[in-house]
Amino acid sequence: MNHPAIKVPAPMAAEIRPWTLPSCREKNIEIFGMERIAIICKSHSTAYGIPSGFSTGTLLDVDLNDSKRIIQFVERYGLPTTPYAGQSERVEQRFVSNEIFSDNPEDMGSRIWYDALNESERSYEISLNQDCALFNNFKDRGCSKGTEVANLTEGIRYKKEQVILLDDLVTTMAFMQLATLLFTGKAAYGDRAYDYVLHQVCISQNKEIIENRFSQLRMSLQMVDASEPQLAVAKPGTFEMDEGTKIWVSNQFKTIEVALATFIDLAINPQPEPHAFIQEQTLRRMVNRNLNGQNPIHGSLTRAWAIQLLETLESHFSWNTCRECGRPYKFRQQRMRAYVKQEDANEDRFKDRNNARDKNGYCCKAHEQRIRRKKDKRISNDQMDKAARKMDERDQ
Repeated sequence: MNHPAIKVPAPMAAEIRPWTLPSCREKNIEIFGMERIAIICKSHSTAYGIPSGFSTGTLLDVDLNDSKRIIQFVERYGLPTTPYAGQSERVEQRFVSNEIFSDNPEDMGSRIWYDALNESERSYEISLNQDCALFNNFKDRGCSKGTEVANLTEGIRYKKEQVILLDDLVTTMAFMQLATLLFTGKAAYGDRAYDYVLHQVCISQNKEIIENRFSQLRMSLQMVDASEPQLAVAKPGTFEMDEGTKIWVSNQFKTIEVALATFIDLAINPQPEPHAFIQEQTLRRMVNRNLNGQNPIHGSLTRAWAIQLLETLESHFSWNTCRECGRPYKFRQQRMRAYVKQEDANEDRFKDRNNARDKNGYCCKAHEQRIRRKKDKRISNDQMDKAARKMDERDQ
């Protein structure tokens, strides 16, 4: 399909601002009387862009149950931080200076989080919108509000470091992963997108995490048997629901779509008016990004991802299907880490591309290598079997 099912305005290239690449270590800490897993981060270098295909490649591959994989991801690409209640901005500011501790971190951290929520006009409006109730995930004590408390608690970190709770990272990445699956599925498969998304979640190692953060999907996921042949990865979107089931599943996705579209939009522009929206059934998109007179927008991995995802959706390039994971993609991810030079990031983002359909391709280099390793292993096993048969024949 050459034309996306989601209609968006003509491309308006948003500036991708640099963000910090950290070095990380894992630590068990206690806040609010409970033990939590935290990631202690220290500024290491600066990222200026993500490689083409990142949003449909590496991002969707991260096992959110594995803290070591998450740390590896963060050190290569940066911290996935929510734009809600100004957390992305505070994270970048803490990399510059984070020397304050508190005698009452739980009270002070909670006040910082709620003050940031109320001071951000857009975040406050989102907090009042019933369709965006999913954003309440971030005010959980184990999420971004807990991250504020942890940073004020003496003895957890050194002054040149900052703390982010593992559950905070996992929640943000769950939002990013499901948003990518949903909107690329809408663009590639149209009204067959929901069964594709449900199937991808069912076969994902992150199924339980996504169910916990998006409880509206729980019953829909229970209806999908991932082992059914008609839902095979090789042919996503081929399962046909009956009309009544389609309507019911669509209603389950309704508020999720609104919340995830708002998450994407907020990541790109956390500022209040002036900006306008085109209202779509599945996606909101900024038309006016004239930020003159507004406060500067801080860079973040989440913002870079949101910009890349929308640029992918609105591009005229054809959708391909990855032979390994079965997910749709337009641009194969060749580079497996963020760009640390501005000129390299610009060259990748704005280079001319060939629109030829990649019928036998992979969404990322890692998936191609995975298939090669499987083939090499099969060949090695076949060779061992042949050798064993020859020895058996000689013994006879």
